[in-house]
Amino acid sequence: MPGTIAATVIMKARKKIAWHFLSAGATSAATATAFERPDTRLGGEEFDRMIAFGALEKTEGGRYWLHRRRYADYRKESLARVLGYLALAGFAAAGAIALG
Repeated sequence: MPGTIAATVIMKARKKIAWHFLSAGATSAATATAFERPDTRLGGEEFDRMIAFGALEKTEGGRYWLHRRRYADYRKESLARVLGYLALAGFAAAGAIALG
């Protein structure tokens, strides 16, 4: 259950970050906007992951913009990661049941 809660918090942080840029129209370097790194642990880590993946780009002036195609890829990769964790948990539970 705690993993599900963390996944939900991370998903909300990702959506909040993306919404900031989409609502501001910051989807290119020319329309980049200012953004402060979230001060929550999970929000800050999600922001850092989005930058590392390329979903968020930083301009020379220190502004950020959302790269829509890379953001779509990032969301797909995040979903695949969550599904992988669920599969591992399922295999572990099946193994525990089989061993009795």
